[in-house]
Amino acid sequence: MQRWTSQPLALPAPAGRIATAQLELQGVRHGGPSFVFYVFLSGDSEPPPDDAGRDHERFAGALTVFAHGDCWGGAGHCDWEQGPVSAFDRRPEHHLTPRTLTVDVTDALKALGDLDEVVVTIHAAKPSNRDETNVLRFERLALQAYAA
Repeated sequence: MQRWTSQPLALPAPAGRIATAQLELQGVRHGGPSFVFYVFLSGDSEPPPDDAGRDHERFAGALTVFAHGDCWGGAGHCDWEQGPVSAFDRRPEHHLTPRTLTVDVTDALKALGDLDEVVVTIHAAKPSNRDETNVLRFERLALQAYAA
């Protein structure tokens, strides 16, 4: 299992005044195996235990990423950074272009009470192999929160 913990993220308003909140994982790579990630929120940097799941008090949401798996194509088939071959290239974007994934964390954030900042912990693993350590690869984490 892979564990990732953020630095404290500032909230735009006290959690009690937030109407909706989404956690965005930007630039998620999905060129390897499919995987599941669980999101946990807390007011401190104490991470949840490794075996924490949906029934844990800090659980905020989960998402399954159905990824590409191993590449069986020819040379350059899985090279998503290649880009268009000419100014007239009208093909859709590459199937492995990193994506932005969003998880609604409104209820979990409100359950924490009035905090000024929140810490995000993510547990990620291949469903068939809990020992995988590098399935979740992303560029940036953003917390989008809107006050009422």
